[in-house]
Amino acid sequence: MIEFKNFDFDDNERYMDHLSRCIQISSNASPLLLLAGREKNKILRGYAEDLCWHKFSADDMEIWGPPVGDWDEIDWKKVFAKHVPAGTVFNFVPEYLLKIWQRELGDAIEIDEDRDMWDYILYLDRMEKLSGKKMKRIRNDRNSFEKNFNYTVEEITPKIFNELWLFHVGAEKNLQDRVDNVELAKDDSDQFLFAIEHWNELKNLFGFVIRVDGQIVAYSVDEIIDETHSIGLFAKGDYKFDGVNYFAYWYDAKVNLERGIVTENLMDDVGEENLRFFKEHLCPLVMLKKFIVTYSPAEKILDVKISSKRDGDNLTLKISGKLNTDASNSAKNEILSALDGVKNLTFDLNGLEYISSSGLRILIAAMKKIRAQGGTMTVQNVGEQVRDVLNMTGFAQIFNLTWRPNI
Repeated sequence: MIEFKNFDFDDNERYMDHLSRCIQISSNASPLLLLAGREKNKILRGYAEDLCWHKFSADDMEIWGPPVGDWDEIDWKKVFAKHVPAGTVFNFVPEYLLKIWQRELGDAIEIDEDRDMWDYILYLDRMEKLSGKKMKRIRNDRNSFEKNFNYTVEEITPKIFNELWLFHVGAEKNLQDRVDNVELAKDDSDQFLFAIEHWNELKNLFGFVIRVDGQIVAYSVDEIIDETHSIGLFAKGDYKFDGVNYFAYWYDAKVNLERGIVTENLMDDVGEENLRFFKEHLCPLVMLKKFIVTYSPAEKILDVKISSKRDGDNLTLKISGKLNTDASNSAKNEILSALDGVKNLTFDLNGLEYISSSGLRILIAAMKKIRAQGGTMTVQNVGEQVRDVLNMTGFAQIFNLTWRPNI
């Protein structure tokens, strides 16, 4: 199984290396957004099979993010069987990865689509040139802003952070009056504050402000992912200055192109009609579709059966059949999770015909957990073949055992 851990800025370079190998990069995979959301969303990170994995916890539910790395080089059937528990839900799965999973995992996955999660991918050369009928509205608004206002453009640096934050707060309040989902707007502010507080640590952020008569009227912040791609993380404009938003997106394309960036992700619209209307009029090159995927492999027929009976802090677990390696791997979590709050545990092995080393390790782990909870464990009705294994390994001397009566 994947060992998920907390992560910090010192892991960013390793994560970015994995992320840059993805043929589709979702805005949800943003290094900044993952770092900013660690505490609120209880995000953990792990590495396995040359992939970087994340899982999130919210409302007592655990959700995984799509692993990042070179998706085309992975034996997904093997990786899922080894590392992904049945019932795992993945959110924000890009369409390219989904197609691979459909091909390799087949009926083992269930798929749900959510239009509100899709990213808008801008082709920056087209955005800068603004040629053709589709770009007429942006072109006119840009020209109008340039004509009507005495503006300057300034790169974002720490010396203007306080001024920029005050502008953001005002622009955010204006935006909240126009959208329904105030909680997501608050998240945006928290993430933006995190960005300016850790600007130098993140290293791959850049942005600019637009001023009119010296006052900030718009800003844009991007995150460089690789040599040709960026994510448009934050952008705000003062609606009193007609055309400033489209001018800002045009100027952002111009600056990105100068840095060698070709395409840029704009984040999803979360289903807000005003945001969707505005972003669709930016004429995206393509929509990066994202999906919710549930891993539901067909149940493996195991050679073991487990039943339980609990009375207060007393628990009896009956195990029958063969507790071999495969069965042990599948049964371990079920058994150990059932021990929470138990003081007196009894394993009834009356129907158990065989136990492997993996099965013995489950008994040891159970004994440790029960003792840590101040309780005791008894193993009863041990048959002859299982008894021989316990004797040979010495565990007959460790466990509190009773033998199965001879019939």
